[in-house]
Amino acid sequence: MQKLLGEGNSVEEKKYILNADIVRIFALFAVVGIHLLNPIYSRPDFFNGTFWWLTFALNCLFRVSVPLFVMLSGYLVLPKEATLTENLHRAWKRIVVPLLSFYFIGYVYNLTTAYLRQEPFDYSSLVHNLSKNGYSYLYFLVILAFLYVLIPFFQAVLQKKDRQLTAYVIIFFFLNGLVATFARYFSLRVGDVFNTYTTWVLWVGYFLLGYWIREHLPDLGKYTKQLLALFGLGYVVTLVWTYWSYFLHWRGEDIFYIGFQSYPEEYLSIGVTVMSISLFILAMGTTRFSQFFHSITAKHRLQWWAQISFGVYLVHPLVIDFLHRFCGVTADSPLMPNITVYVLVSATLTFGISICLSALLNKLPYFKAVVGK
Repeated sequence: MQKLLGEGNSVEEKKYILNADIVRIFALFAVVGIHLLNPIYSRPDFFNGTFWWLTFALNCLFRVSVPLFVMLSGYLVLPKEATLTENLHRAWKRIVVPLLSFYFIGYVYNLTTAYLRQEPFDYSSLVHNLSKNGYSYLYFLVILAFLYVLIPFFQAVLQKKDRQLTAYVIIFFFLNGLVATFARYFSLRVGDVFNTYTTWVLWVGYFLLGYWIREHLPDLGKYTKQLLALFGLGYVVTLVWTYWSYFLHWRGEDIFYIGFQSYPEEYLSIGVTVMSISLFILAMGTTRFSQFFHSITAKHRLQWWAQISFGVYLVHPLVIDFLHRFCGVTADSPLMPNITVYVLVSATLTFGISICLSALLNKLPYFKAVVGK
């Protein structure tokens, strides 16, 4: 995963950014957390229960995950000079190969699962799902693929040293994502506004903002208290608005709901945006992390977690599904005495198996290509 975002592998290298690894690990593991907690916080029969509140609060916090990772990508990759050929090779090796690999792995897994469980299977889904935004967690890699391919264009604009032009481009793309997401819920009321080949446009703002934050990080570090206040405000807005949207949804009023997603949970909603940007600046600007990872051994361990985190992200949905379908690890299973035990068992097995699989893929020749190595 270190290579995925353009950093070196040695702790001693001057370009190594410890904070980047910490943000990367949190972002990718938080995505896993969202998927693990979804069977609890999204169910009306658990609504307002004691444990439901915990999973709900964590879900709202974990919504910063994907925005953090996209900003981190821009932060690390956009300042790095590369020829057009080198950039395309990087995009292919580190993004497209894992994307295509797990797209086919997921298809084969679903096919095999349907056969073993004697369930119907749509063989044409291999082609049909190519254009479905949100078909699976892999849409995130589609976004990165488009952003990576366009890096030379973004660099040509951002590195002109024209501050007014840079600000204009970043604001334009960022507002485009915010307005489009808002309009989808409050005006268009349509589920499939964007497909696989257009959704990446909404994320350009986050990507470019990561670069801008890197250029201005010393100045932004002066506003720690204000950033903490903004993060708290964004989190409270996300909590309250998401709770309200759930409450209305389960009463049959889908004002803030489309399909299985509420507006305040969107990665480009107002609350999540404020929360994500402020947290990213705080996390990348703090020096506190170095106090806990000051030794070479500690940094090597941190790098190991960063390197396997991308693989954990790629394999975890298959692990969760396997545990659900074949091992009875579900919230309603008679094997689970209560939902607390279910979440603990599910989380332990999912993280444990995913970490082992990712570590193995990172070590095996040829196979490590599927995790961007």
